[in-house]
Amino acid sequence: MRVLRTIAFGSVSLAALTTAAFAQDTASQPSGASSSEDADTIVVEARRRDERVQDVPLTVNAVTSETIEKLNLRNFQEITAVVPGLSLTPNANGIGSTSSMRGVNQDVNVSGENGTIQFYFNDAPVGSNFVLQAMYDIGQVEVLRGPQGTLRGRSTPSGSITVAPRRPDLSEVGGSVVGTLAEHGVSNLQFGINVPVISDKLAVRVAGLADRNRGNQIRSVNSDIKPRSETESLRASVRAEPLDWLRGGFVYEVLSAKSRSFDQVQSFSNLVPGFTPGVDQSLSPLPPGTFVLSGPLASPRRDNGIIRPKDRLSTATAPRTLTQDFNFYGWDAAADFAGQSLIYVGSHLDSKFHALTNQDVGVTFPANRLFQDALTTSDNETHEIRLQNIDRVAGMFDYVVGYFRQTGGAEIVLSQAASIRGYFPLTNAQNPQIPAGATGLFAVTGAIVNPTPIYIPPSKGKEESFFGNVVAHFGGNTELSAGLRQIQFKNDSQGLFIGCTPTTFAAGSCGRPSVGSENDYDVDKLIYNVSLKHSFNDDLMVYAMTGTSARPPVRAVGNFSTAPTPLEVSHMTLPMETSESYEIGMKSEWLDKKLLVNLTAFHQTFKNYPFRAAQGIYYINVNSAGQQERAQFNFVSAVPVRVNGVEAEVTYAPSEFFNISALTTYTDSKIKSAMLACTDVNRDGVPDTNVPTLAQLQAAYGGEHLAECPSNGQSATFLPKWSGTVQAEGRMPITDSMDGYLRGLVTWRGKSEVDPTNPFDDVGAYGLVNLYAGVRDAAGAWEVSLFVKNLFDTLKTTSVDSSPLNTSLTYVNLGNNRPFGSASYQSYYSGVSVTPPQEFGITARFAFGSR
Repeated sequence: MRVLRTIAFGSVSLAALTTAAFAQDTASQPSGASSSEDADTIVVEARRRDERVQDVPLTVNAVTSETIEKLNLRNFQEITAVVPGLSLTPNANGIGSTSSMRGVNQDVNVSGENGTIQFYFNDAPVGSNFVLQAMYDIGQVEVLRGPQGTLRGRSTPSGSITVAPRRPDLSEVGGSVVGTLAEHGVSNLQFGINVPVISDKLAVRVAGLADRNRGNQIRSVNSDIKPRSETESLRASVRAEPLDWLRGGFVYEVLSAKSRSFDQVQSFSNLVPGFTPGVDQSLSPLPPGTFVLSGPLASPRRDNGIIRPKDRLSTATAPRTLTQDFNFYGWDAAADFAGQSLIYVGSHLDSKFHALTNQDVGVTFPANRLFQDALTTSDNETHEIRLQNIDRVAGMFDYVVGYFRQTGGAEIVLSQAASIRGYFPLTNAQNPQIPAGATGLFAVTGAIVNPTPIYIPPSKGKEESFFGNVVAHFGGNTELSAGLRQIQFKNDSQGLFIGCTPTTFAAGSCGRPSVGSENDYDVDKLIYNVSLKHSFNDDLMVYAMTGTSARPPVRAVGNFSTAPTPLEVSHMTLPMETSESYEIGMKSEWLDKKLLVNLTAFHQTFKNYPFRAAQGIYYINVNSAGQQERAQFNFVSAVPVRVNGVEAEVTYAPSEFFNISALTTYTDSKIKSAMLACTDVNRDGVPDTNVPTLAQLQAAYGGEHLAECPSNGQSATFLPKWSGTVQAEGRMPITDSMDGYLRGLVTWRGKSEVDPTNPFDDVGAYGLVNLYAGVRDAAGAWEVSLFVKNLFDTLKTTSVDSSPLNTSLTYVNLGNNRPFGSASYQSYYSGVSVTPPQEFGITARFAFGSR
């Protein structure tokens, strides 16, 4: 069984810029960001209405289209360079992401798309896998921190990320083209064209993306294949306003992404000098008089010499390949009457993932092709209808009430490769080494591949909720806001079937599902949000808020044991999570609004938070042959968590020719008293750092398959407590129609102790510097920029495996087709990841009309 690893990358981030931003018209135009600009303000839709970001009583980081273009942010993960304390890491298999904000992680392998962070596209909830694939022709990205749900689609404890594609402009023809060429095979072309069909009534916008690069840029010493990533997407939008009181829109996007990649490794001897890989062999009790005439396979593993993290190398003989296809449909409509607005937003997302994952990254069996073949198809549909006021009710109240419904499901067809070695029974007459009357088992094959089919039939999930929020305004300077949402979560899953295919399942011959894999639930929860805001004047506002959140029960995916124990199941299937948050903040502007200072402090507690181990925990796996073997899995534990944090932002723009912005975050998350799944063969309650043998596991655990250890107050996330960013830009006129500029972006992260059970993965503090220089038309019609990312080519190890890669082998008696033993072979290498390399490039942008 291949080790399933969860890697949390540290991220650093940036404050909202003081430069131009794209406003959004919430009540009247729910289909995304508009194209109007205001050079002095950033307008957001955090509370379903257009508001200056400085007037919103919560922490909002708005990343405008101008910021995206200025900093050459070509993929959505790079948003983490301009949003503090946010981590977005797409999973290697393409299904979702491992993300983090405000001290807790979101892992799709645990919670599916019921994450700690909810993503929205065109105002509709979507899976992170869709959003993270591409970023082009975007109006604005808003990152809202803290519990969400009484105003916006779904309940999430850490926040939400809304992505607003540019909307068609009803009155002016326009468009833009942006092209980037850079090192490492990078080519990125984006375009958007806007055409009014009926002036001020109907318009169409078409946008597209073609992106090529070398993916994670890890090459293999055992393959001539180069890593590669290709993404193509096309989006068509229609906007109609046939009457003053009636509006509507439609968006269709098709996206295809293909990649091949290698997992980076390093020599384990870099961590443990003198390390020599071993073999952990175990034989089942054999009948008396039975002899095994040949031992384990004679060291088939390959030694490719010393590999260091800075080499950016893999040893795999073949890459992981991944294809992803998405079709997104979004529609909306709004009707105004009697000072109110009735708004509907709907969406449908179809997705398909096909991943071939190399399970022998350490090249234990070079001649074999040990791959996991996974095909996942899913669909998701959302509907939201809400009523909200346009004119303030009784001159005092704003309100939003509505209904939300989401349905969807997924089907997974999986083939899990395993290595077996065949033995044939011989007698004394056939081999004189065998005593008379005894039987000998003699190896007649090397390691061969035996695929095991695994099937997860289509599941049916549904979420329904009614919500409402009221804001009372007192005297123009004080407001009190309160909201409720009643949620019902339902899920009907048929479970996971080992040794099963869609055909055999349809024929009714797959038997019972794996123990504990069904994860059926029907639960409901009432959540709330209350905030109090007071503005002392136009430049100083303080606020306090409290809120709750809830997520449905979860089941971790990836442990395919055929006979899990109750303890094992309890660390895969977890109950509903609830959380409660408190926050106080200040937003202020000084020196005639040239200086902005914001400060936020928050406290949050969780019950039954699904904490997933950073490293694979050693346990006793029962494979498809019914044979026990040593394996690793990132087990999950339902734990209470406490999070405290501070976020601070300072922006200074003394003139139109210079501005500087800095933001820092501090987050301290702790797991309170709880029992975590762990490796503990000496039974002292402290997680082991050594690699145990199967015999040690069996002796220590008895009838169990894994151990538990006290949490001892360890962190609930694997990111540093401190992170931040500084950005500065200076410009000067070159001619009456052309400006020159120089801008810099410094992102940094503090030191972190990633996993207390891993002695090798502590990361020291470091920073990355990006520089941009160029010229542009003073009116914004064109721009040419040279850039260098990671100016000083800083190389920092961001994650390290605590043990060498290993691959298992099952011994099979070909005389009766029964397994009688297993062996686990260690590799010379272990997994590692590092910061991206230095990149030089050039970007050109041309625009006309409405752009």
